[in-house]
Amino acid sequence: MTGLMRTGLLTLVMASTTVLRADEHPIPLDKKIDSAKCLECHDDKGKGAHVHSAIAMGCDSCHEVKVEKDTTFVELSSPREELCFSCHEKAKAQLLHGPYDKGGCVLCHDPHATDYENQLRAEGNVLCLECHRDRSISGENAVLFNGSQELSAEKFAGIPKIGLDTTLKSGHPMGNHKVRDAADPLHPGKKISCLSCHENHAAERESLVRTVEFKGKKSDACDACHSANDDERMAAAQKHSDELQAQREKEEKARSKQPSATPEKAPAPTTKKSRGESK
Repeated sequence: MTGLMRTGLLTLVMASTTVLRADEHPIPLDKKIDSAKCLECHDDKGKGAHVHSAIAMGCDSCHEVKVEKDTTFVELSSPREELCFSCHEKAKAQLLHGPYDKGGCVLCHDPHATDYENQLRAEGNVLCLECHRDRSISGENAVLFNGSQELSAEKFAGIPKIGLDTTLKSGHPMGNHKVRDAADPLHPGKKISCLSCHENHAAERESLVRTVEFKGKKSDACDACHSANDDERMAAAQKHSDELQAQREKEEKARSKQPSATPEKAPAPTTKKSRGESK
C-alpha cells in the first residue's frame, strides 16, 4: 500500500467520525490534479441522457481544488450566483424569472447530468408545478424534486401559485383553460404546456408572458393563441360549409340525370266535328 493510499484510507476513517466542511474533500488531492480523474470516483456525474457539456471540458471548468496543509477543499471557481453566467450570458430583458435573476439556476437544472433535456430536474409542466402549484407543506422547508433541492417555507410561500383541477390539466389562468393534453395553436403538432405561454428565463411582459409574432405582428401569447384558435375554427367552419355545398351540388347533378318519376299524361284524343257543329 502506497503512502498516498494509506493517507487516503486514514482520512476516510477520520471523516466517518468527524464533521467535514461542505467543501472539504474526504481525501487529500494534489492541487494540480487532472480533473478527468474526478470521474473515477464521481462517475455518476457524467451519466445520464443529458450531460452538461462542462463535464467534457473538465471539472475544473466550475470547480477549483485548494490545498491547505493536509486538507483539500473543492470549491466553486466563482460565487454560486455568478458561476453559470460565466459561460451562459445572462438575459437583459426587463423581467427575469426569480431563481434565474439571482443565479439560482441549479434549482431547475442539475449542473451535471439528468434524464431530461437541458439538464432539467423534471420534464414539462412537472418542473414548473414543483414550485408554482398551490399546495401546502409541513416543516421549515419545502422539499423539491425528490429531495435534491430545498427552499425555506417562507421563500416557497412567496412564489406565485396557480390553482389547477385535480388532474393538473386545466384551470389556469381561469376556468377550463387547458395547460396540458391539448393542441398548441401556435405550434402545430405540439401539445400546450406552461412554456406555450410563459418564458422560462426572461421576458418583457408581466408574469413572463411570451411575446410572439402572429400574422406579421408581435403580440402577447394570449392574444396570438386565441386569434389562431379563432382562425382555426373559422377555417374548419368554412371547410365544413364548402363540403356541404359540394355535396348538395353533387346530389342536384345526380338528380338531373335521372328519368322523371312522374308519368307523362297521354295527349287528349282529337275528334272530327260534325257538319252541323262547324257552322
